[in-house]
Amino acid sequence: MKKRQESRNIILAKKNGVLLLTLLSSIIIIILKIISALLWIIKFIITWAIKMIVRIFGLPIYHRLKALALKAKRANIYIRDQFKENFSRNVIIYGGLTVLLFFVTATNIKAREIRPEEIGKNSGLYEILAAKSDFELLIQEQANLDKDYSASKDVAPERALAQIGVESATEPTGEVPDGILEAIIASVGDALIKPDITATNITPKLRDSIITYIVQEGDTISEIAENFNLSTNTILWANNIGPRDFIKPSQELIILPITGVTHTIKQGDTLNAVASKYRAKTEDILEVNKLADASELKIGAKIVIPDGIPPAPVVPVSSYSSGLADIRNIFKPAQPIAGKLNWPTTAKRVTQYFLGWRHSGIDIGNKRGQPIYAADDGIVITSGWNSGGYGYYIIIDHGNGFHTLYAHNNENYAKKGARVEKGDVIAAIGSTGRSTGPHLHFEVRVSGNRVNPLDYL
Repeated sequence: MKKRQESRNIILAKKNGVLLLTLLSSIIIIILKIISALLWIIKFIITWAIKMIVRIFGLPIYHRLKALALKAKRANIYIRDQFKENFSRNVIIYGGLTVLLFFVTATNIKAREIRPEEIGKNSGLYEILAAKSDFELLIQEQANLDKDYSASKDVAPERALAQIGVESATEPTGEVPDGILEAIIASVGDALIKPDITATNITPKLRDSIITYIVQEGDTISEIAENFNLSTNTILWANNIGPRDFIKPSQELIILPITGVTHTIKQGDTLNAVASKYRAKTEDILEVNKLADASELKIGAKIVIPDGIPPAPVVPVSSYSSGLADIRNIFKPAQPIAGKLNWPTTAKRVTQYFLGWRHSGIDIGNKRGQPIYAADDGIVITSGWNSGGYGYYIIIDHGNGFHTLYAHNNENYAKKGARVEKGDVIAAIGSTGRSTGPHLHFEVRVSGNRVNPLDYL
């Protein structure tokens, strides 16, 4: 019985030991789970904090660094391109000047000293006159004044007169008569012929009437204006030719007698009103048109306004009306400028210049909603959205293959097919398409080729 009791106690002790170990392992597992949960919470807090820091501080810094890197890259490309262009131009200019300098220096080193009496001996005139001993003697005597000045002065004129068959009946006075040297210089062969010199300072007679000129091959408007002593605008205005239009051979041009414009007298016109309209003087109008006074003005007569300037075309008031005021009712049209394109918006700050195929126009920075003006008269051939980067844009055809383009608009007012005049508000400044901010992208195209707009503004 005693042994059985001991074995039972051993078994109970083993069971208690197993239970104790199980309890301890459970406690350890619970502690480990608690630690794991704490670590997960710490990990979550740290991850959330890092995300918030990156979102609040990191992303703006990254975007700014990226923008700075992009600007630095563009600046590098621009500087590199400009350096190449300027370097090549400078190499050509300064290289050519250096070669010319070496050539001139070498020529001067090899040149011999020329005596005063040898000057002009290489000329054709000298070769013709050198055959006449009298001319040689005259030059020699004049060069050696210290030897026998008085004798040379008496003999040379007599010999010169004898050569042309004239005997002098006048006693020598010691002075060379006027015209003798001119007769000697005009010698040809064995005879001396006094040249018939006519005055070259002749004042041309001014025209007092309008004439018609037929355009010849190779003529340009500026050359024709220069030949007739007129301004280019006088030719353009008199023949209703635009600044970008071309002339062709056999075309007839009206040529005024003086710089200015013409005006056809209408019912109600007065001399003062006409002069005020063209910013001219009444007395000049009367003088040029050979009028005694204003009473001689007749209805239907065409008169010339000297130094007159045609008035700017009247911009028609748009009949379109909406419930809300738009930009066309707020901003006045730009003042037209004769002979050149109008600046297409109110701001003058150019943020990007013409760089050929790298940048096909100029960018003019301005506030969103500011007006965009038509640079010249024409017809809108495109008005809408461009998915290639222009955004909302407008193209105006000014005739003769001359187009202007206005891009990144916030809104287009002029529709396709509309006829616009110089200075009309056609759109509003925006930042649509591929744009980094509100601005106008302005292009000028001639026969399909993009050219520098600053040459036409």
